[in-house]
Amino acid sequence: MPVDRRLITLTAEDGEVHDALFEIDERAARARTRATGRRTALVHIHGIMGNFLVGTLRFYPAPLARAGFPVLVLETRMANVGQLFGQAIFEQAIKDVDAAVVWLRSQGFDTIVLSGYSSGATLATRYAATRHLPDLRGLVCLGNPWGLPQSMQRRAERYGATPDYGELIETIRRAIGANPDDPAEDRLFVVERSRGPTTSPADSEVYTYRTWWHSRGPAATSAMAFRQIGQVWAPILLVQGTDDEVVYFEEAVALARVARQAGNPDVTIMRIDGAGHAFRGAEIPTLDAVISWLRRRA
Repeated sequence: MPVDRRLITLTAEDGEVHDALFEIDERAARARTRATGRRTALVHIHGIMGNFLVGTLRFYPAPLARAGFPVLVLETRMANVGQLFGQAIFEQAIKDVDAAVVWLRSQGFDTIVLSGYSSGATLATRYAATRHLPDLRGLVCLGNPWGLPQSMQRRAERYGATPDYGELIETIRRAIGANPDDPAEDRLFVVERSRGPTTSPADSEVYTYRTWWHSRGPAATSAMAFRQIGQVWAPILLVQGTDDEVVYFEEAVALARVARQAGNPDVTIMRIDGAGHAFRGAEIPTLDAVISWLRRRA
């Protein structure tokens, strides 16, 4: 039986509407339920500018569904042009994840695993830390940065970004004044050489003042996974490539240390040798790592 894909429309409590793609193998899901006594599903959150085509690890949900773990791939207000039009406020995206969890519960799923890729892993970590879901079975992070602001600052210094991180802080502080939530002075800007050594679009990033401040600014503590992961008491899996050009392997090691020192007894690092940030060419070991971990814990 092939994986069934269903397009779902979710409405957050503040009225924001987003799509989600639900992938399920009904037979495999029933078998997992018989074996465990639970109906478990994953909420998977995309990375920067992600949607169903980019930033979500497209190889990821179908094999998990065939292994008996249905996956709801969630678009949030961080997707597509959210950073450009000003609505991609990191902390507000929590409401989009709420809507996904509510929908899964309405479908009879009684345990949830949160999953995220890159900045989506940071959002999943924040959600797990603040929502304290009684039915949360685990947190899966793929390429989770130590902190989004720290990650951007490190890349800016490495590649000689223009403007540099310090200049951005001063410019945006002057522009938004005392109220960073006021969209009146919001403007679009480009950071060149923010993700690579050239001035090409692929190595650049685009934000508005507010979306940068709330996800990459020095006060964006909710976007700093190291400030959140110590409050996550569910089992944690950190999947990290050794050749990741955006998130270093050492960041996963450091996040695991924070979680363990805070008292979480079940924190696992899965090292994917040779994998870059998109896990391209390392899809099979990445999936094997996640599925084997899910089978033991979910």
